[in-house]
Amino acid sequence: MTTPRPTPGLMPRRDPARPTASASDRQLLAPATIPGGRSLRSLWEETVLASNMPTNARFVGIALATHADAGGQIAQQPRLLGLQHETGLHAKQIAVALTVLRDRRFIRQTRPTDRYETADFYLTVPKAVMARHLRRSALTERPTTDA
Repeated sequence: MTTPRPTPGLMPRRDPARPTASASDRQLLAPATIPGGRSLRSLWEETVLASNMPTNARFVGIALATHADAGGQIAQQPRLLGLQHETGLHAKQIAVALTVLRDRRFIRQTRPTDRYETADFYLTVPKAVMARHLRRSALTERPTTDA
C-alpha cells in the first residue's frame, strides 16, 4: 500500500502572526547606493547572473534588464506578454520568476497591487547583495605582484 500524496489542504497554514523583519533586516534589503562611475543596470546584471536564483529567474531578469536604462528605469515596459515572447517561457514560469526577483528585492513594482500583466517594474539591488558583490569583485581585481 502506498502512502497518499499530500494535497494543498493538508499542508500547514502560514502563521499570520509571523514576526516582521527587524530594522537591520529592512536596512539590508533596502536599495543599495551605486558606486560612482558604475551604472545600476550593469551592476544589477552582474549580481543577478552571479546569484543562486533559479535559472528562469535569472533569464527573465536579464530579459527585463535589456529594457532598462543605466539608472534601472524601464521606460518601455515589456509586461508579461513581452517577456513571454522574448524568453519563450510560459506565462506562469515568467510569473514565478518575477515573484522570485521581487521577493529577493531585485525588482520593485511602482504599484505593488498591480498584476504582472499590467505592472511597471524598476531594477534595484539590495544593500547586502551589493556589498557582497563589491567584496567579491575587489578580491578578484587585486593586482598580482611578482617579487
